[in-house]
Amino acid sequence: MSLWGQRKGDTGPYFKVLDLQYAKLAKDPRLNALDIYMPKKGSKSPVIIWVHGGLWAFGDKSDVGVKPEYFTSKGYIFISINHRLSPDVKHPGHMQDVANALVWVYNNIVHYSGDKDKIFLMGYASGAQMSVMITVNEDYMKQADGSLDMIKGVISIDGLGFDVAKIIPDNNNKVKDWCLDTFGLTEKEWAEASPVTHIKSGMLVPPIFLAYSGSKTPTESDAVNLARKFKESDITIQIKGYPKKNSLSMHREFGRDDDPVTQDVITFLFECLKKL
Repeated sequence: MSLWGQRKGDTGPYFKVLDLQYAKLAKDPRLNALDIYMPKKGSKSPVIIWVHGGLWAFGDKSDVGVKPEYFTSKGYIFISINHRLSPDVKHPGHMQDVANALVWVYNNIVHYSGDKDKIFLMGYASGAQMSVMITVNEDYMKQADGSLDMIKGVISIDGLGFDVAKIIPDNNNKVKDWCLDTFGLTEKEWAEASPVTHIKSGMLVPPIFLAYSGSKTPTESDAVNLARKFKESDITIQIKGYPKKNSLSMHREFGRDDDPVTQDVITFLFECLKKL
């Protein structure tokens, strides 16, 4: 079967190809699969890889709302990926899946009119944490037979878990249980799974944009703490808060023309592309 043989549906503003398998590590093949949404016109399009949220334990690549329609209308290929879920898999399985998916896209996106040298990684909530994590710990990309320079920019939408040790003791609810299921029971394991642990002075990372919701929220403190760690290591990133938003509205409204987060992300992507 050709790559195009798996296309499912050409109606609407984009072409889409569903359930392409990027790896064979999951018991359920769909957990190692991705969906590709392509503009109907254009070639060598820049590529966005979307990593869903769900506290590493739930969520699905189909939960994309208007994002494919919006980004394909701007000339981007939009790819939504699944990854293995806790408690069936523990850290670092989720991270490795994201890296494996990214390398698969790099090696195959030419068949879908994409430019492998213009790949951006974008995630929401736990998906944002994973997107940052594989950027600051190159071991995942190396394990996937890739390299960090395959990523031209990272967008974190209301990420949580940049410092796992901070969120586990503060939660005595289901969130804590999910984190323990994902990362283990010891502070050593929590530190290893935290992006803040891996940021070092002199390291090279692609451009990063951190967006967080609300005021005095866990995602605000997590993002500010991460940005501070980058600054202490003389690494410049962008960070912006949206006090009128909450985590749900950040996700639900992302991809709408009137959404300020979307507009700021489009500006960030444009600035990154200008420098390539």
